[in-house]
Amino acid sequence: MNAEVLELYKDLIRCRAVSADIEAVNKSEKTLLAFLQAKGLYCTEELINGRVVVFASTRPGKVQDLLLNAHLDVVPAAYEEQFEPRIEGDRMYGRGALDCLGNAMAIVQCLLEAGDKYSIGAMFPADEEIGGLTTAGMVERGYGARKAALVIDGGGVGNITYAQKGIIIMKLRATGKGGHASVPWLLDNPIDKLVDGYTRLRNAWKNPDVDNTWQDSMTPCILTAGEAGNAIPDTAEMVLNIRYTTDEAYERIVNMAKELTGVEVIIEETCQPVVVEQEAPEIQLLGKAFEAAAPDYPVTYSRMMGATDARHLKPLNVPIGIIGVNGGGVHGKEEYLVMPTVDVMTGVLLEYARLLS
Repeated sequence: MNAEVLELYKDLIRCRAVSADIEAVNKSEKTLLAFLQAKGLYCTEELINGRVVVFASTRPGKVQDLLLNAHLDVVPAAYEEQFEPRIEGDRMYGRGALDCLGNAMAIVQCLLEAGDKYSIGAMFPADEEIGGLTTAGMVERGYGARKAALVIDGGGVGNITYAQKGIIIMKLRATGKGGHASVPWLLDNPIDKLVDGYTRLRNAWKNPDVDNTWQDSMTPCILTAGEAGNAIPDTAEMVLNIRYTTDEAYERIVNMAKELTGVEVIIEETCQPVVVEQEAPEIQLLGKAFEAAAPDYPVTYSRMMGATDARHLKPLNVPIGIIGVNGGGVHGKEEYLVMPTVDVMTGVLLEYARLLS
């Protein structure tokens, strides 16, 4: 990491850009914007839901051949000292050191070194940790890619994630007639309805196992009913977290829940899966970029159970890959970046841009 980028990186950690603190996140975005503008990049600033979002590119225009994405917001710190960057050996410790400021620095270096030789755009969203609506907003405002997009947000050098599951946050709500627990035969207990309905759904559902994780999964996360040990409630609710692998599965899953549970089904949140074939030319080119620029890191391909901002880039209709620098302790007490891998990733991004051009 060059000296100027390293100082920028430290400043961004010190911004304390916790997602819920819009003022702090905006300070982080403004700090990055000032740096990139001073380096002569083409920069724009958008305001989405009160949040500043920076876009920078090597050539004029909202749409470039390659779009890069890394968010600047972070999760809350485990302790205040995490907002003061600390170097030990080749590691940088701090909140957001890896997720996702270390990844963002690889993008910054790539933009600086590419000049106008390659067509590269980069967006730095401001709320990925709480949903990523600023990325969706940037896409709605016309920012995009002609050939490919990369989310720099995990996996480690050499790993290429080419698919991630979609998400359904589903609430099951049963209603009945509550009253005193001493006379259940006179009442209509919604807890019984909810438990019976969920049991029918669970018995019909096959969850993944360690040998086959790439299939739809379902698990309950919240169960709410009643306020007293001697009173039957009027309602009972359960929130399910469902991860699904294909667009076509969404309607089937929702209909299955409605038919088997017999209770009200409420969709609280959803996002589509993002799936690119491993054999897609753009994914294979990314593998070649790693082989050329990072020969010490074996290339591997994977599919992700979780979700990144890739879901919001899906409307661009270009292949999307997810890659990242090395580190550890994400969201934990000792989050760190392996600093030399920023330079490695910079080389990979530049080589990928060259191969796409």
